[in-house]
Amino acid sequence: MYRLLIVTRSQRVEEMFSAMQGWEIMGFKPPRLRKTVAEAIECMRKHHIDAIAIDSDADYTELDTWLDQNAPEMPIFEIAENQEKQLEIIREVELLLNQLHTDDSNDDYDERFYFKLARERWMKRLISGLAPSKAYVLSRHRMYRCADDPNAKCIYVRIRIQEGEAFITSRWHYGSERLGTALQNFFGKEHDNTLIHLAVVTPEELRLVACQKAGDAEHPVSLSKVRDYIEEAIEQIHNYLGLSMNVEEIIEKEALTDFAAECGV
Repeated sequence: MYRLLIVTRSQRVEEMFSAMQGWEIMGFKPPRLRKTVAEAIECMRKHHIDAIAIDSDADYTELDTWLDQNAPEMPIFEIAENQEKQLEIIREVELLLNQLHTDDSNDDYDERFYFKLARERWMKRLISGLAPSKAYVLSRHRMYRCADDPNAKCIYVRIRIQEGEAFITSRWHYGSERLGTALQNFFGKEHDNTLIHLAVVTPEELRLVACQKAGDAEHPVSLSKVRDYIEEAIEQIHNYLGLSMNVEEIIEKEALTDFAAECGV
């Protein structure tokens, strides 16, 4: 069973988690609760913890730093305002932990690899406009321990895949998901201190977002640099795959939170 750690000084939060029932049915041990950074770190050193929730108290900033250095693959989930919403979040944590602990290959188990896949799936959902609200974007961005700064400006690109359906059915034969993987290899995951994410939303449309790294204000995204890089990658894709693409839209967005459905992506 999975083990959770809740770090809070709030009596309301403590009472909410203590009152929640059915932990074993959901696949969890009853969560451990700690009040201070020192107590939380000691708990994680003594006990295996699969995911952690940290209250918004400013005194817990040091704990975020410790987690970045010592447990970068541990999900950090949100503390909700009521039990019903908290149960929804716990169920999502369970789904994520199930993904992280899937062993469907003959290779050695690598939690970091599975977390990377889960993080990529989250970013594809975000780019596709499937995150309902800005608050949801921020909480899930933290849960998946994303390296992007969700509040910094980013570059959004819509790319038209010419004859995409015909290409997939008559020449590619591997489906849109595998095509997305191949295209990601051409565009890469990072360029010039900028993180690159993409999603094939239809056989004819590719969406891409270029993001600033968290804590790297010295390297803001550049619209002109991203445009040049995208055009170069599109040319390479045409040369190697024979797939024609063209940029339909490239704009600067104020933040990744602008991809929330409530913003009308």
